[in-house]
Amino acid sequence: MIAGMMMTVMPGGISVALGQSAPVEDGTYMLEGGSYSISVERTDSGIMVHEPNKHSPYRPAGADRPNTYLFFNDNTGYTYGIRGVDSQTIEAFKDVEGNVPTRLKRLGGPPSARPIRAIDPGPSGAPPEGTDAEVARKYQALSNSDEANRQSWTACSAAALKRSLASGEEADAYGVQVAQMLRLIAVDDASPCPDAIPQALWDKAKGIDDLGKGKAATAATTKPPAPAPDADREERLRLNADMAAKAASDAERIKADKDGYAAAMAEAQRAREQYQRERETYEAEAARVKAAQDAYEAEMARYRAAGGRLPR
Repeated sequence: MIAGMMMTVMPGGISVALGQSAPVEDGTYMLEGGSYSISVERTDSGIMVHEPNKHSPYRPAGADRPNTYLFFNDNTGYTYGIRGVDSQTIEAFKDVEGNVPTRLKRLGGPPSARPIRAIDPGPSGAPPEGTDAEVARKYQALSNSDEANRQSWTACSAAALKRSLASGEEADAYGVQVAQMLRLIAVDDASPCPDAIPQALWDKAKGIDDLGKGKAATAATTKPPAPAPDADREERLRLNADMAAKAASDAERIKADKDGYAAAMAEAQRAREQYQRERETYEAEAARVKAAQDAYEAEMARYRAAGGRLPR
């Protein structure tokens, strides 16, 4: 958990902030200057903190510590805390003397925006099957293991990653674009990844495609009237020019469709590379912090063994 991993413990007095505080808002919070994020959900009994591999229930710390929530981890034997600083900021800390809290900033604008979360389907109807970041990781793994459908899974991963970082409106708009691209290679009318591209967005993309096909069909069946038997040469030249212009327009449209597909695939690849970089950064930071914590605990063990005196 972030409160147990992203802390640096230092000797000294209690550092739990006693200054301004504010209610903890629902949303996704990211480490300041880092890439690690958690999702916070208010519950009837406190707050639930969602991380990639665990979900931890935090309970109110008491009237003497307003807007502060605590969670005891049986595995580590420590109590961890979350404190609201303002509507956009929380502090995560280990509830021990000398701990320095870590600040995380809320993504997605003011609380009224209510970012898309797995437990809140939002306007597009995304199903509650885990956080959007987890969905992105799932399809990234599929893109690596299922070569036959790599393009589809990569696009699904990109759509889920976009939803984990952007507002609902932006994520829906991007999801429709990805769906339009995928429909060029799809074999049926069902979304290949409803937890990343909800069926409602897939159907919306289908409606846009069908509208374009209808206009094209109408244009194809609407033929100019046959020229009079005595039509002159200029009329024939005009008709030939119109046909050439239409052919050129169709060629440009087909090229634009292909370019759009290539751009979407390039963006999906960039999203995969960004996720890999962020994962490597987080793992390196976690290893560094663990080493610092191990060093501190070893120092404290020597301190206690020396009868409360720091060894020389």
